[in-house]
Parts: sequence; C-alpha cells; structure tokens
Amino acid sequence: MRARFLLVALAVVVVAAGAGAAAGPPPPPKAAGGQAVAVLARGVPTPTAFAFGHGQVFVAAFGDEQNPKIHGGVFTVKDGRAVRVPGSPHVAFGLAFDRGTLYLSTGFGPTARILAWSGWNGTRFRKQRVVARGPKGFSGFNGIAVGPDGRLYAGVSLGDAKNADYEHSLAPYANSFLAVDPKTGKLELLATGLRQPWQPIFVPGLRGPLVADLGQESLGKKRPPDRLVVIEPGLDFGFPRCPAQPKACAHYAKPFALFPAHASPTGLGYVGKRLYVGLFGGTGKGPDVVSMPTAGGPYKPFLTGFVAPVVAVGTHNGQLYVGDLTGAVYRVKP
Repeated sequence: MRARFLLVALAVVVVAAGAGAAAGPPPPPKAAGGQAVAVLARGVPTPTAFAFGHGQVFVAAFGDEQNPKIHGGVFTVKDGRAVRVPGSPHVAFGLAFDRGTLYLSTGFGPTARILAWSGWNGTRFRKQRVVARGPKGFSGFNGIAVGPDGRLYAGVSLGDAKNADYEHSLAPYANSFLAVDPKTGKLELLATGLRQPWQPIFVPGLRGPLVADLGQESLGKKRPPDRLVVIEPGLDFGFPRCPAQPKACAHYAKPFALFPAHASPTGLGYVGKRLYVGLFGGTGKGPDVVSMPTAGGPYKPFLTGFVAPVVAVGTHNGQLYVGDLTGAVYRVKP
C-alpha cells in the first residue's frame, strides 16, 4: 500500500470524501488543549507538504490517482481558497523554501526531478530550472528540506518493484537518503537501510535531518514498527532486516523514535521544543497528529478526530499547519 505513498488508501478516501460532499464539509480535528482549529482552505487534492515564503502558504499536492484530470502540483491557500500555481507539475511530493526560491520534488522514475522556482510575482514564479535528476533506473525523490549548509536533503522513493516492500531494491540509491547540491544537482549518498524515507526536517539540537521512515506492509498488523531516524553520514538503519527482525537491530543505527506498526508517520514540524508528527494511520483511534519533545521522548496526541488520514504537516511562526485527505488545510497554535 505504501509503495507509492499509500495510493490505494488515498484513492479510497478521495472517493469517500466526494460522496459525502452533499452533507457539507467535514468538521476540523480537535486540539488536545481546546485550541481553535481554523480551516484555511479546502480543495487541495491530496496535500503532501508545506513551505512558507513571500507571505504565502505553499502546499504540495499529489492529485487524484483515480481521476487524472484532477492534477496535483503546488497550491497557495488563503481565506478558504486553494489556488493552483501556474506551471505546476501534475504531482508534487516535497517543498522547501530558501532565499526566495521554492524547491519541489516531483515525478516518478524517468520523470523524477527536483525543481527550483524563483521570481515570485504574487501569482506565479517567473523562473524555473531543473536542479537534479536521478540516474537511469532511479525511482524518485520523496520529501525535501534545505539544510543549514544550503544543500537540499531528500529521501528516495520506494518505487514500484513487486518485492520493494520487503527486500532491498537494486535501483540506484534505493532505500537511502541523499544530499543534493542545489547548484550542480550532484547527489551524495548519506545513509542507507531505509524502506521509505518520506518527509525530512531540520530540528535544532539534532545532528542531522530527522526523517519519517515507513516500515513494511507485508508482515502483519503488529510489525514492524514505523520510525523516525536522524540522518548522519554513513549510517545504516538496517532495512530489510531491521526493524522487521528486532534482534537484528542491535547491529544497525538506532532510531530517534518508534511508532506502532502502520501508524505511518508522514509530515513533521516543530514549535519551540515540541515536535509534531502526522500519523496517516494513527496510534489506534484513527489518524492523528502527535507531539513529543524535540530531544526525544514519549509522544502524546495533539490533534484527533480527523475524518481522513493526515499527510502534510508543517510549522511556521509558531503555528501548526496540517493537510488531510479531504483536501482541507488546517491551522492551529499549539
């Protein structure tokens, strides 16, 4: 199911959300502290990531696999409206903003690339260029982040091989995490042993990017755990042996945090010393967003009551932004 970002589940939820449209929009989730949860916009087709710049909230969107006429790409959201940015690709996975440039990851296989958009005029970006492409046989880039050194950081897509769920792939850079030079597009292998490194984030106090890694789907309801890992050069996190075989994990790099099997961590953000993690499947009572210390430690629910799985999570100016599979974008102050 998670071989191409949970697409079966995405399609089911999109159809279900459309069927219930006549009854009115679904209610927003509830915050653990009772804070008001605002609906910034509806109609973003499968929001996957956020970036913030030029006074805008940019949202990456996957689109609708069941209806190819409904394109994803990059959207701006404000005052209840979601507007697709002209020139958007049909699908976008990750976004990152740095010094006036919006970076986005898009495409599968031979169409996979990282783009740089600049020259925002209030409606669109006047300049676009290709930053990086993978080598022949490359599966694709997942989410991206800009590091303190100015480089881009990205996980590699799981791809479509039949055994990709439970075996190491032979595709270039498979099951790994990369650094990308934004000027030359050069790819540098940083860490291996990751089944599906999805969205990364840089958190103060951690020695490298923190990334959500989704575990195997084929091992039953109770294993393996999903995890967050901190990337450092040369680390091996053990896939496919670890975390499927707990005893084998002693020989590999330790995770930052573990979640129950199929909780499916997706988006990440932080406010102050609290980390916020979107869980597509949740921890037992449906999709949710949990919080935990940025230094590591127990997690607890923060947003619950979603009517559809959570995908996109981002934080900016002390606010938490969340996108779910109804196409809604929410904002709340933790």
